[in-house]
Amino acid sequence: MKDLGAFTPTELEVTIDVSQIITIHYIKYSRDFAFTGERHDFWEMVYVDKGETGALAEAQGFNLKEGEAIFHKPGEYHNIWAQNKYANVAILTFVCESPAVAFFENKLIAFNETEKELLARILSTAKRSFDGPLDEIHQKEIRFVEAPPFACRQVLKNYVELLLISLIQNRADTARQNRASDSAKRQGENTIVESVRQILSENLYNDISLNDIMEKVCFSKSYLTRLYRVYTGESIMEDYINMKISEAQRLISERVLSFSEIADRLNFG
Repeated sequence: MKDLGAFTPTELEVTIDVSQIITIHYIKYSRDFAFTGERHDFWEMVYVDKGETGALAEAQGFNLKEGEAIFHKPGEYHNIWAQNKYANVAILTFVCESPAVAFFENKLIAFNETEKELLARILSTAKRSFDGPLDEIHQKEIRFVEAPPFACRQVLKNYVELLLISLIQNRADTARQNRASDSAKRQGENTIVESVRQILSENLYNDISLNDIMEKVCFSKSYLTRLYRVYTGESIMEDYINMKISEAQRLISERVLSFSEIADRLNFG
C-alpha cells in the first residue's frame, strides 16, 4: 500500500456497475415490422429515436413515442412492433446486478438532451469498435474490429453507466403502468397469436407439441392457451389439426398423391 503521508484517501463507491454489455443495436423498422418476442436473463433498454412503436411487457402494452425508452428487466417477456409507420430504435442489452438498477423496473422514461448525447456516444463508439453493422437484429455476440479504438470496452462501460446514473438522478419515480395502453396490449397479444399460427403453419408436415410452442414464444401453457382461444375461438391444437385437414384437402384436390401418402406426409395416424 502506498504511503500517502498526511493525505487521507477517499474510497470511490460504485453505485451502478455494468459488468457486461450483451448487444448494442440501431435498427430502422419498416411500417409492418413485428418482432415475435423473447425473454432473457439480462436487462434490455429500447429507445425510440424516430417515429413510434408499440411494446408488450409480460401482459401489458405500451405506446413508445419518439425520445422515450422502455426497460425490460431480466426474465420479462417482451416484444416490439412498428405502429404502421417507420421507426428508428436503439436497443441496448446489458448485465448489471447493482441494487440501484431495480429503479428501471416498470419504467418508461423520456430522455433529456444530456441522455440523448450519452446514447449517441454509445452508438458512435460501438459503430467504430464493432465488426459489422448495428442493425443485425439476430446477432448474439459482439464482434470487435481487428484493431479497436483504445480502451473502447471501458469507454462503452463508462458511457452506459453514466446514462443509467443520469436517468436515475433526473427522474421522479414514475411507474410505467401510467402509460399503459389497451390498444397496444391488444396488438401485442395479436402478435403473439399470429406468431403461434406461423409456427403451426410451418410445421404442417411435422408434429409439434404445445410444449414445443411454449418454448418458442416464452409463455406459460395456461396464458398461451387462454389467449389463443380468446383471439381465435379454438384451442391451439384444434387449430393445428384444422390446418392439417385444410392442407390435406388441398393435396387431395391436386390428385397427385394417394390418401395414404397424404396422411404420411402430414403425419396423420
